Amino acid sequence: MIQAENGQVFPLLDHEFLFRDADGAATIYNAETLKKTVVMPNTTFRQMNVHQYSISPDRKYILLAIDYKKMYRHSFLAKYRIFNISNEHVVPLLHDDSNAMLQFAQWGRGGSQLVFVKDSNMFYMPQFSSLTKPRPLTTNGENDVILNGVPDWVYEEEILGANNAIWWSDDGTKIAYACFNDSAVDFINLPKYGDYHDVTNLYPQFRRFRYPKAGRNNPTVRLWVIDLTRMDYAKTEIVPPEDYKGKEFYFTSLQWVTHNRIAVTWLKRFQNSSLVSICDSAGLTYFCDNNLPRESHGRGWIDIQDKPVFGEDKRFYFIRLPLADGKAGYFRHVAMINTSVSTANEDIKRDLQTMNGRKTFLTHGQFDVTKILAHHKESNKVYYLTTLASNPSQRHLFSVTDMESDMPRTEECLTCDLGDDCTYHNAIFSPGAKYYILECLGPGVPWIDLRNTDNHTRLDLLDSNDNVRYKIENTAMPQLRTFNVPIEGGYNANVRLLLPPGLRDEEMVKYPMVINVYGGPGSQMVTDKFYVHWGSYLASRKNFVYSWIDGRGSGNQGDKRLHEIYRKLGSTEIEDQLNVASYLKNEIPFIDRYRTAIWGWSYGGYSTIMALATDSQVFNCGIAVAPVTSWLYYDSVFSERYMQMPWATDNYIGYEKADVTKKAANIKDKKLLLIHGTADDNVHTQQSLMLMKAITDAGVMYHAQVYPDESHSLSNVKSHLYRTMESFLDNCFGIPEGEERLPPQTEEKKR
Repeated sequence: MIQAENGQVFPLLDHEFLFRDADGAATIYNAETLKKTVVMPNTTFRQMNVHQYSISPDRKYILLAIDYKKMYRHSFLAKYRIFNISNEHVVPLLHDDSNAMLQFAQWGRGGSQLVFVKDSNMFYMPQFSSLTKPRPLTTNGENDVILNGVPDWVYEEEILGANNAIWWSDDGTKIAYACFNDSAVDFINLPKYGDYHDVTNLYPQFRRFRYPKAGRNNPTVRLWVIDLTRMDYAKTEIVPPEDYKGKEFYFTSLQWVTHNRIAVTWLKRFQNSSLVSICDSAGLTYFCDNNLPRESHGRGWIDIQDKPVFGEDKRFYFIRLPLADGKAGYFRHVAMINTSVSTANEDIKRDLQTMNGRKTFLTHGQFDVTKILAHHKESNKVYYLTTLASNPSQRHLFSVTDMESDMPRTEECLTCDLGDDCTYHNAIFSPGAKYYILECLGPGVPWIDLRNTDNHTRLDLLDSNDNVRYKIENTAMPQLRTFNVPIEGGYNANVRLLLPPGLRDEEMVKYPMVINVYGGPGSQMVTDKFYVHWGSYLASRKNFVYSWIDGRGSGNQGDKRLHEIYRKLGSTEIEDQLNVASYLKNEIPFIDRYRTAIWGWSYGGYSTIMALATDSQVFNCGIAVAPVTSWLYYDSVFSERYMQMPWATDNYIGYEKADVTKKAANIKDKKLLLIHGTADDNVHTQQSLMLMKAITDAGVMYHAQVYPDESHSLSNVKSHLYRTMESFLDNCFGIPEGEERLPPQTEEKKR
């Protein structure tokens, strides 16, 4: 079973992948024969406006999500239809309620078994048939109160990153799921203004949902397992480890290890203590051990962990953990963790219990492993993505042999010799790691191919992007320059500039500079990934210098650098933006020091405002899109991870210092444009409105653009948004509106 979306490739079996081909048809690709089999034509996608599709394990049906209605970042409501592959007929999933809007639906592990969620309750079909009546698995669900199998807002956004909390056992006989209790969580109300053409739409409606803010009540969660082989669908609870009972915690991942063992990762609310547990069925409960406990010891926070990657025999798993490298601090590396194994032999059992939780690092050095992808049993190799110690902007595919190998800890880079146009990668492995899809994502035009793990040679080129390559080669694209600038604490800020295509160093031409900032913990703006974006337009058509800066608090360069902003957001990361921007405009001759701007979205909007309020000399103007202005107004998981609690006994002062509404008067003499959508469920319009009140009280003039009924992404008004921002920058830089800034004719600089 896989869930596939347009433009993506997903593994089915160890030699098969599902994707949409060049014609848009759902296609199964056989890596052994290189044969492609169409299972659903593009006409069905177009006629039904399919949002998401997945194929049943028996290859008889395709589940279609239609009439999509977006909820939050990952979740949506949809009607579901079943496409019969043999006769191409389409029927409703629910024959008696064909217009039902479901929160989630998914194939099981065998045949055409199905589970779906409606009104926060789970339902099950042992096999699909238009005559099959679904059976309820839960009955206590209530939207916004008790949610079964689907996460609430904060779990979806900050922890699971998914629209469901359901996990099938490999044999399809059991389902594990999470039940979220939001009854104590506060509500947020967002207005909905509707269509201005509708004369009956006289009063705004309000969208109400649960949203825990810093220091407020959090949701509680219980984990359950349902036995689908029993007529009563009996439930067994996964009981938290002893140290987590009666305390506030999150679970951050769940996966089946065997048909009766489950791995769960737990995280305490303060996010400075976590535990990977192996949970075994013990009668009426699943008992969870203390396989891998972690403490931050005051060095910073513990990130939401990737789920462990298990070896085939389940005696060990692989996970990213911090490993010290002298004074350079901790870096994320591949660790091999032993687990206990059920056995009747008491001597073996005792030995295995002694080994339980034993940790062995397979990699070491001043670089960060960013993702563990797969384990290949036959070769005893772990595949992972990593930065390079010499270049954190790159992502390369590596393998390393595990401790079962005759030559353990032998590393090999599989992509380091693919050329300067291909230094940023991703890979998608088949379930047994026999084949993988390699994605070259930049800095050149991306391409995708199929490879095997025997010799890593290309078996087939799946997408060369020749049409994009042709357009790029025949377009005056910006020049690219990347370098480091020393910053406080002995670090180097990574800097990237997009320069006008016609810029020549020997000419004395001054160009305005726009810095695109994010600055959030663990973020990385300077990478080798290929992008064509608004900055490309500003550099190539407006002749602006467009810049990114990664300073302290940015990711993938070790925990020491990352944790510099712990408990003090809005401080060191802003100082680095200001100091490096000052260096650029004063030391680089082609940058116009009198015309500099900064802009950012979300955390980047917060960074923009904080930069304007912190220093009066560096920037002339700034644009803040959907900005956070106080961490008290943002969600509990994010705010508390980096700032801890806003209490007098904890970090009240830190929250006060990080609140830009307290610095409103400092924004005077700066041009500021605030932009926000009224339907933003992530960073609520409250954030911008409270800043507007503060700067109005301080007598500060500002510009504001409000987009009614638009979410955090402002996806329906992108054209208007970018025209608004371009007009604001033109005004800031003294460029007549609508006029492209052409470089003046100048003589060459005398040598």
